[in-house]
Amino acid sequence: MARSISYITSSQLLSLHRLPNLAIVDVRDDERSYDGHIAGSLHFASDAFSERIPYLIQAVKGKDTLVFHCALSQVRGPKCARRLADYLAGLKEDSGIQNIMVLERGYNGWEASGRPGKVYRLFGWEYQKPERTPPACPIKPAANKTMNKVSTYSI
Repeated sequence: MARSISYITSSQLLSLHRLPNLAIVDVRDDERSYDGHIAGSLHFASDAFSERIPYLIQAVKGKDTLVFHCALSQVRGPKCARRLADYLAGLKEDSGIQNIMVLERGYNGWEASGRPGKVYRLFGWEYQKPERTPPACPIKPAANKTMNKVSTYSI
C-alpha cells in the first residue's frame, strides 16, 4: 500500500523542528552549497536520490517523520518523497517512518518567511549568516616593513 504524502508549512515545521523524531531532507543539488540550508537538515541530492534511499533510511533510524524540500518543493522535493514512499511500500520490514511530508514553498519559502537556521557552507565549513552583514574585512598594514615599495597586508 502506498503511503500518502502531506504538506507542511514553514510555521508548522518551525514548531516541530527540534523534535527528536523528525528529520528534514534537503534534495536540492548544487545550490545547497551557495544558497544555504536549514540547520540540521540532511542532504540527499535529487539526481542520485533513488540509489541512496537505503542510506537515507539508515541515516534517519529512530525518526518517524521526514520532511522533504527542494528550492520550491514543486518538483524535486515531492518526487523524492514519492520515491521514498514507493520504496517503503515494497519493504518487508518496518523502517519506522510513519509520516512523509513536503515543505510548502520549499527552501525559498522558508527563507522568505524569515525562518531561523539558515546555514551556509564555505570551503567545507558550516556557518550561520549573522543578522546584519558586517562591513568588509579591514585590511591593516603588516608589522614588517615594505620591500621595494610593495606593501604587505594582513587580514
